[in-house]
Amino acid sequence: MDLVWKDINSSTMDLSDYANYVLKKEELKKNYDEYKPNNKMLKNLETMLLENNEKLLIFAMGAEWCHDCSEKLPKMLKIVQDLKNELIDFRVLYGIKTNPFHKENEPLWHKQHSPPEATNPKFDLQKIPTIYIFNKDGKYIDRIVESPTHPSLEEDLYHILKKYLKKAN
Repeated sequence: MDLVWKDINSSTMDLSDYANYVLKKEELKKNYDEYKPNNKMLKNLETMLLENNEKLLIFAMGAEWCHDCSEKLPKMLKIVQDLKNELIDFRVLYGIKTNPFHKENEPLWHKQHSPPEATNPKFDLQKIPTIYIFNKDGKYIDRIVESPTHPSLEEDLYHILKKYLKKAN
């Protein structure tokens, strides 16, 4: 995927903005409060980042109307908050809207009413939430689409980073 951090042009919520947003939304706050990240996995992730002098840039796209976004993104917030803040830059872009009249070969996302990243082919947005992971230089590493492939988001992050570092070294 030919995607870099600088391709994100829309105004996003940073860690603090999104944390404040979550506190104001009952369902998001509930999902945040109830989530208990795997501390061992967080420690492994943190150690791997520190030992390799790496940092993750995480960009999540979603929407308020999306149940999966309401479930997964508050969890990702808690994961990022539990890690050392200097190791991760977390940004959230809400406002994705579907185009109910899209034809089979057209994008699902409404071009006029969604942020430009939703319809930019570089992002290849298929489902939301989509969580894009970049390295410290802003180069795309991988993404988590809708749900983690491992038992938890932090485990997905760990395996994505491990695979990336193995290729890089």
